[in-house]
Amino acid sequence: MPHKVQFVRELSELPLAEEERLELEKVTERYPFFCTSYYLRLINFNDPADPLRRVVIPDPAELESWGRVDPSNEANYTVMEGVQHKYESTLLVLASDRCAGLCRYCFRKRLFLKGSEGRPERLRDVQALVRYLERNPRITNVILSGGDALMLPTSRLRELIQAVRRVSHVRFIRLGSRILSYWPERILNDPELLELLKNYSRPGKRIYLVSHFDHPRELTPEARKACDLLLRAGVQILNQCPLVAGVNDD
Repeated sequence: MPHKVQFVRELSELPLAEEERLELEKVTERYPFFCTSYYLRLINFNDPADPLRRVVIPDPAELESWGRVDPSNEANYTVMEGVQHKYESTLLVLASDRCAGLCRYCFRKRLFLKGSEGRPERLRDVQALVRYLERNPRITNVILSGGDALMLPTSRLRELIQAVRRVSHVRFIRLGSRILSYWPERILNDPELLELLKNYSRPGKRIYLVSHFDHPRELTPEARKACDLLLRAGVQILNQCPLVAGVNDD
């Protein structure tokens, strides 16, 4: 990547009262905090109910002992390391184990658990992925997710896209990414990435970016410009987001 992301990883770098910070640090002993400086600038820290704050700032409720670390039973559909096959025509690839920010509601927060509870799940063997695709001709749709697919270096993303495109019955590649919200500079400052996507997104063989905007304030001028560049490169942009209390449930 031509420009490295600027992470903030310590709560002490945020404008929080000491009492609140000490309470939230108990959460980060289990689930880490990290976010881009870009996204943190969008937060109104003077408003305790700020919706963007609720997206990324730890919450003591995360330590309540209910639920499961794998709520979607993804382990049951894992056919090889980093690859899940739940629906006949769709293959999900955990291409990356990195994100530009940790959403506090993430259903894959297990990927970021501290200590022995966390375990690697991302794809390592690209050729094994290709062999699996070739053995399953009903798969027409491959999702490159994670983590965040666009946290991969462009060279690694090229390797994956080229490998998947060699399998003739795969029509669509979907990139699961929150980059447009957390780090639009990833798109704005990497013409090599845009050229890669342009070369491999063609009629009948489209690349889709499944973006993740949770709140209108995330649609900044930078994010809009990044969307425009992707559209000009032939990428189809979709959006998905959960309904989160205090963020977008009004």
